[in-house]
Amino acid sequence: MEWHELFPQEKQPDMEQISEYIGGSAAKLWDSLIDYMDKAYKAKPKMTYSVCSGKPGWNIKFQKSGKSFGTLYPEKGSFSVFLVVSYKLDPLMEAILPMLTPETAELYSNAGDYMKMGKWMMFRISDESGVQDYKKICEVKLPVKAS
Repeated sequence: MEWHELFPQEKQPDMEQISEYIGGSAAKLWDSLIDYMDKAYKAKPKMTYSVCSGKPGWNIKFQKSGKSFGTLYPEKGSFSVFLVVSYKLDPLMEAILPMLTPETAELYSNAGDYMKMGKWMMFRISDESGVQDYKKICEVKLPVKAS
């Protein structure tokens, strides 16, 4: 059963149900990323419902200090993240491309325009390298403050 069928708009899941749906090692990545966003940015997950035909259903958004860290979409065995990176950050993104996986670097290089605000990209996270790429991009958007 698809995510949006299990949890229609009137049936909001909790974080444990999202993790259970993702399952396996990807659920551990999901949980650790939620924890990281709280510790690194004090960004709490905000659950919203999307009626977008491409990715309908409940998703998680992270925001801090007016910066969006994207939208995370649960999937079986993985999750995807939709990100918009401001054109103002392009020089910083170009600088970190060699530190990203080749797939993510290519995705950014070929990313399309999002309403003249920046480049948009959607990528699937199913292993630790995907999580690390996401963290590096978040760091470009808003550097983590040393505690």
